[in-house]
Amino acid sequence: MLSVTSLFLILTLFFGCKAQQVQSAIPSQKEERPLIVSNVLSQFEQELTSIVEAVSPSVVTIFATQETREIEIPFPFPFPMPPQERRSLGSGVIIDHRGNKLYILTNTHVVQNSRDIRVRIDRHIEKRARIVGTDPKTDVAVIEIDDKDIPDVKNRIARLGDSDKLKVGQLAIAIGNPYGLERTVTVGVISALKRAIGITQYESFIQTDAAINPGNSGGPLVNIRGEVIGINTAILAEGQGLGFAIPINLAKWVADQLIEKGKVVRGWLGVVIQDITPDMAESLGVKEGVIIAQVMPSSPADKAGLKIGDIVVEIEGQRVSEVRDLQFKIMRTPPGKEINLKIIREGKEMNIRAKVGEMPEERQISESQEGEEDLGLLLRDLTPEEEKRLGVKGVLVVRVLPNSLAMQSGLIPGDVILQVGNRAISKVAEFQQIIQTLREGGRDRALLLVRRKDSNLFLVLRLR
Repeated sequence: MLSVTSLFLILTLFFGCKAQQVQSAIPSQKEERPLIVSNVLSQFEQELTSIVEAVSPSVVTIFATQETREIEIPFPFPFPMPPQERRSLGSGVIIDHRGNKLYILTNTHVVQNSRDIRVRIDRHIEKRARIVGTDPKTDVAVIEIDDKDIPDVKNRIARLGDSDKLKVGQLAIAIGNPYGLERTVTVGVISALKRAIGITQYESFIQTDAAINPGNSGGPLVNIRGEVIGINTAILAEGQGLGFAIPINLAKWVADQLIEKGKVVRGWLGVVIQDITPDMAESLGVKEGVIIAQVMPSSPADKAGLKIGDIVVEIEGQRVSEVRDLQFKIMRTPPGKEINLKIIREGKEMNIRAKVGEMPEERQISESQEGEEDLGLLLRDLTPEEEKRLGVKGVLVVRVLPNSLAMQSGLIPGDVILQVGNRAISKVAEFQQIIQTLREGGRDRALLLVRRKDSNLFLVLRLR
C-alpha cells in the first residue's frame, strides 16, 4: 500500500502538472476527485510496468556453490575438519555481448571462490558460468555465459545510466531475487549519495529505501528511464529502508578492466591521507582539503616532493573536500600520467606535479586509512611511544571488516599481532610477506600470537 508521502512524491514527479490542469478544469465536486487520482495512478502504473518489462530480461539469478577448505583446529589437539559446501544466491545484470559471450555484472561476494556457478536466464534456461574477474576492493565481479539457445539476445542487454548525475530524492527501482523470489520489484527513492559503510576499500554507495534483501546482491538499481544506475550490494541488518548500491559508473569502470585485462589496474600516489576534523581545521587554519599523514619511500608522491603535513586542496583543478575525492581520482588515473596537485604547506599555496604510478598489490592494504585486503584486515605499525607503553613489538589491528576472514578468525580492533607462526614481527610489511609465503606454499591458515589488553592468546587466521 502506498503511503501518503509516496503518493505525493509520485504525483509530483510524474503527473503533478497534468493533475493540476485537470483538477482546475473540473467542478470542485467531491465525488469526482477519486477519478482524477485513479487516472493519475493508472498512468504511473503503466509507466512503472513498462520500465520493469524493459529491464527484467537483463536480470538473472545466480546460484554459486562454494567449498570451504579443510582446516585444522590446533587446540587442545589437532583435529581436521572436512571441507564443507556453502551455496550462495544472488542476482546479476547482463551488460555486454561480445562474440558468443554474454557478460554479467554482479558482486564479488556472490561468486568468489565458487567451484560451480549457474545462471538462470528465465524459467526454462539455465547456464553454467565462468568467472571473468573479481575485485574485492569494490565488490564488483564479472561472469560470462555462452549465448547458445538464448532467444532475443540483443534485448537482454541492460542500458546503463550516468550515476554521476544522480540527485537525492529521485525515484529508484530495485530488481532482483531476494530469498530466491525471482525478478522481485521494489520502488523507492535515492536517500543519499557517496555513503561509506565500511565493507569495501573503495566506497561511494548510493543509499536507497527501495527494499533490498538477501538475494538482491548483484541486481540492478534502475531509474525512471529504465537505465541501470547502480548494483545492489548491501543492507544494514539492524535498519529498515537502508539499502546500498555501487554507482554504475564505478562498477562499469571496474567491469571493463576485468573483461579486457582480467584484473583492475589502479593509479597510485603512495600517501596515507585523512580527513581534516573541525579541531584540526582550527589548529591548521584551513577549511578544506585532506592532510597527508604518511609518504611511502620511493613512491610517486615521494619523488614529486610531497611531505607529511601537506594539505591537498585540488587535483587537476577539482576541489578536494574529503579522502574519497582524492582516493577515487587517483585510482582512476592511468599509471604514467602526470597530474597537478594544489597543496597548502605551512600556510602557503603551491602547485606540485606528480606522475601517477600503478598500485602494487602488496600496497593495497596499508595504502590508505580506508584500505583492507581480502582478509578484511587493516593494520599499521606501532609507534615507538606505543611500543614503550605496551612493552611489546608488533603490528596494530586498526580495523576488521564484518563477515571477513579476519573477523571469523577472532581478531578485533586493538589487538597487537606479535608473531605469525614462530616468527616475531614488528612491521606490516613483515606480516604481508609471511602471509604471501604461506599462501604460495598452499597453506590455508596461519597461527598468530596476539596481545589483547594485558594478555597473550593464540588465534588461527584463515587465509582463504
